[in-house]
Amino acid sequence: MTQTDASPRFSTDDEILDVVDCQNQVTGQASRREIHLNGWMHRSIHVFVLDRSGRLYIQKRSANKDTFAGAYDSAAAGHVEAGESYYDCAVRELQEELGLTAEQVSMVQVGELAPSEDNGNEHVRFYLARTDATPVPNPDEVESGAFYTLDQVEALIASPGTLFAPTFRMLFFFYTTELAMQIADGSLFDH
Repeated sequence: MTQTDASPRFSTDDEILDVVDCQNQVTGQASRREIHLNGWMHRSIHVFVLDRSGRLYIQKRSANKDTFAGAYDSAAAGHVEAGESYYDCAVRELQEELGLTAEQVSMVQVGELAPSEDNGNEHVRFYLARTDATPVPNPDEVESGAFYTLDQVEALIASPGTLFAPTFRMLFFFYTTELAMQIADGSLFDH
């Protein structure tokens, strides 16, 4: 994604990530930039955050992000660093992007996406988190964010000219078709 203005970009090109194969086994490490330039498989997480009413927190990515700047996205998302677990990455991203600590959320893994061109060749782990805390977006990462009902999110997606990150769209479809009933009856967080 390109931008025509000269605003600075928030870039994590130098972070070192694990390169993985189709079975999600580590085959080496490389910089984020090198991985993306070569289309190598790597790992990421997405976290949907719910409040006690079942509303979904959606963030609008900072205009300074180097990919999907200004797009709507999952509450928290990010690359799994070399040697980091998926879960630890999810906890880190919630803290970095929204100021939410592990103690402030109840979080469960609910799915995975296989790497594809549509998701940037990422093995994606999908988490749901529930909180009573108010997210405090980091302006370097997040332009804005709010809790929305499912109907409001669907209306936003349908709005002409509204940009959503592609992985969010895939996960939202899974969320609404596969998880909505378990969320409504509370069984996902009963363990």
